[in-house]
Amino acid sequence: MKIIKTLKKLLDKTFWYRNWKKVVLGATVIAVFGMIVLLFIGGQRDVGAQEAGQQIVALAKNIRNRYKTRPDFWGLNTNEVIRKKIYPLSMNVVGNSLIGYFNNPVVVGADADGSTVMPTSRSFVIAYKGLNKQQCIGLASLKFDPDFWLGVSAMALQNDETSQKFDWGNKEFILPAKKDIVEKLCKGSNNNVVLHFE
Repeated sequence: MKIIKTLKKLLDKTFWYRNWKKVVLGATVIAVFGMIVLLFIGGQRDVGAQEAGQQIVALAKNIRNRYKTRPDFWGLNTNEVIRKKIYPLSMNVVGNSLIGYFNNPVVVGADADGSTVMPTSRSFVIAYKGLNKQQCIGLASLKFDPDFWLGVSAMALQNDETSQKFDWGNKEFILPAKKDIVEKLCKGSNNNVVLHFE
């Protein structure tokens, strides 16, 4: 009976006319609360990408500092980074693997497989491997500082279905990568974000 009375009351026009201020206030409070929750969740999604991005920046800087007195990056690979402790303190080493913020392997070398950089090569790669879709989108579309991009020649997104390169000369796939394009390329799992440095 109480439910029927409440429904009748809500369907009555005079109820809405008398209480319109309360209804508007209640709807506004709910809308504001909903927006705050969405912003918080959206911000939390990017936190991991920010942390992983900071690791990439620190790792690239450490590598450059280590090799600055040499004419190239000869001999650089993941094992060398681990052995010489070139990686930032925020990264971990498990066995022979360098582990990044997302608890997945980070590979350093001449390519995404971590091949050793050969003599005269003045470039190297840092690859975050095995990312899920959200991690891939967050990291690949991360807005790094302009100074960081000066040392990046290209970025590739790789997974079981596609391999797409982003660089400065490609109008559709230009650096920094746009989020809407990255969202279409990142798959559910096993994504690699590969940054090419000079």
